[in-house]
Amino acid sequence: MGSIRLGVGVEWLLDGRAFRVVRQTAAHEFIACDLKFNQEETLSEQQILALYSAGRLRFASGDSLPENAIGKPATVRDLTPRQQRQLRQRWRAIEPLTVLNRPPNQEDYSSQAETLRRQGARCSMRTLRRYFTTWLEAGKDRMALVSGVARRGGRGRARKTSILKQYPALRQLVEEAIQSVYLTTARRPISAVARRVLDDLARQNARRPAEYALPIPREATLNRAIGRRIAQLDPWEVDRARWGRKIADRRHQPTQRQQLARRILERVEIDHTPLKVVVGNAAGPIGQPWLTVLVDYYSRLVVGFCLGFEPPSYGVVMEALRHAILPKSYLAETYPRISGAWPCFGLPEKLVCDRGADLISRDLQQAAFQLGIELDFNPPRTPHFKGTVESFFDALNDQLGSSLPGRTFRSWEKRADYQPDDGPLMPYEALLEAIHIHLVDIHAASKHPTSGKTRFEMWQESAAEFPPCLPAAPEDLLVLLSKQAERTLSARGIELGGMFYMSDELMALRAELAAQNLNVDRLQVRYNPWNLGEAWVLNPINQRYLCAPAVDTAMQGLTEYQWRVLKRAIRERFDDPDHLLSLAAGRNAIREVIEATLHQPSRKRRSRAARFLGPQPLAPQLTEEDWIDVDATAPPSSSSPPAIESPAPEGTSTVTSPAPEPPIDIEDADLDVDDWDIA
Repeated sequence: MGSIRLGVGVEWLLDGRAFRVVRQTAAHEFIACDLKFNQEETLSEQQILALYSAGRLRFASGDSLPENAIGKPATVRDLTPRQQRQLRQRWRAIEPLTVLNRPPNQEDYSSQAETLRRQGARCSMRTLRRYFTTWLEAGKDRMALVSGVARRGGRGRARKTSILKQYPALRQLVEEAIQSVYLTTARRPISAVARRVLDDLARQNARRPAEYALPIPREATLNRAIGRRIAQLDPWEVDRARWGRKIADRRHQPTQRQQLARRILERVEIDHTPLKVVVGNAAGPIGQPWLTVLVDYYSRLVVGFCLGFEPPSYGVVMEALRHAILPKSYLAETYPRISGAWPCFGLPEKLVCDRGADLISRDLQQAAFQLGIELDFNPPRTPHFKGTVESFFDALNDQLGSSLPGRTFRSWEKRADYQPDDGPLMPYEALLEAIHIHLVDIHAASKHPTSGKTRFEMWQESAAEFPPCLPAAPEDLLVLLSKQAERTLSARGIELGGMFYMSDELMALRAELAAQNLNVDRLQVRYNPWNLGEAWVLNPINQRYLCAPAVDTAMQGLTEYQWRVLKRAIRERFDDPDHLLSLAAGRNAIREVIEATLHQPSRKRRSRAARFLGPQPLAPQLTEEDWIDVDATAPPSSSSPPAIESPAPEGTSTVTSPAPEPPIDIEDADLDVDDWDIA
């Protein structure tokens, strides 16, 4: 880096504009000329030094200053060790010539060359003159002595002998082929452009005289020439033409770190994915379960999840959200192998999700509004907007899924000859425990990607300052996250999907509405798709929900999918809808068919059967104890079955429910699991 003295001929770069001192009118006053617009400007020495100190002015290091000289020059530390040794050797060779008070002459160069020869360093007079001239023309900058071998050969410049330079007609054909073949959304390769050019070239030569025919280059040479021409185009324009504006902007726009959350639960991302693991049992493989997770952006901890064979739906989202909000008090008792703690609970402030049908439902929007949760829907085809949950899925499949038996691959090419169905498979319960252990003991104890602390420590520190919020009662949360419907209250109760729900409170409400002459045609009803054993009816008078159990106790613990399958099986056998009031025999027949299906070789049939017998949610309200033995609940066979009386509180009348129909005798041959492809 050379030294500069203010005077006539000195150049500098001021705010991107090049100036040269053309006159000195006084001892400390100079006239500088703008090299681009040829305009003169008077500056004092104090003004120039002030601009230099502020960093706006940079002096030239040679006789001329390029207008695009932006950025800081390289330093000795930026050079390789070999370049540093070469730089010091060249400087020691010309250093005696630089201390002369006059320009060196022929004798000075000859004497210095002889001195270097006696020291064992060979350097001719011509080489010494070249080194000294380069150093002097660079403004006495020693960095100019660095070898310019890396810049030789015209790198970065167009070749003068290129076939596209020699033959303009061929260049025109290449330009047209690039526009019509390469710069399209079909994203054809360069070889397709070369074939188009060769075809057009053959047609043109057929119409030209032989002496004016264009030479036909080799295909490899033409491919290289086309590749160099495409490399000269604007990368954003190329990506816009081949991939679209959105992907081009995402690839080329500058990125910077963003702080989207400053506390826990301020931003929570949700998404679904099929696990890359095949679950099975003693009968064989069943299928890949679906995993729905909610990840806190601030701490990167998983606050809740839902694992099962149910495809993405509002019921799955409801269960995952409820599991995220409620405390994980079941952890120590259910999974004693877990040594850590899972402190995640509370209502999220913002829920970031995509535009799936299960996430844009009206039920989720209404539940989120009442719970105070803001729904942030990403634009279409922008999974990077919720990259936290997407990266968690990749890490889960890489860290956990790759070490489990029955793992799968993303494509058949990577799978090769590997067959996950042939090896040992994990049961669903073992996979569920493995996921809990991974989330609590491994994922939570890992280092936070943007901090020097663990994910668990980030949550604990933020929770101490911003404690999570909870609903007033877990029962209220269950009602708010349930699916909503409108039904009419009749003398038989509330009809929901072919099943009636009735209680003493509902009958009292019906009488009260009639006494007050309130014309309420339809009432708001909520039900849990994971358990159709009870429903909640909104009282329009006091705006309170009334719990109404199902008339048939066999509905207890029955999921919505199981109920649809059961209705379809019975509807195909019987035309009378009254037969749906008795489910015991039908449920037994369904289970016998399912157990037989689990032993059949088709994975598709076993997957549907596993969805019907699907695992219960993680919430404490839905456990295996809620399932009712259908044999015990089946009404005894008699000529006149007794009526079912619902107990009523003191001071209220007892309502007698109609007795269920006799059990329905369904044969196994009437049921076909292949027909259960129900949404």
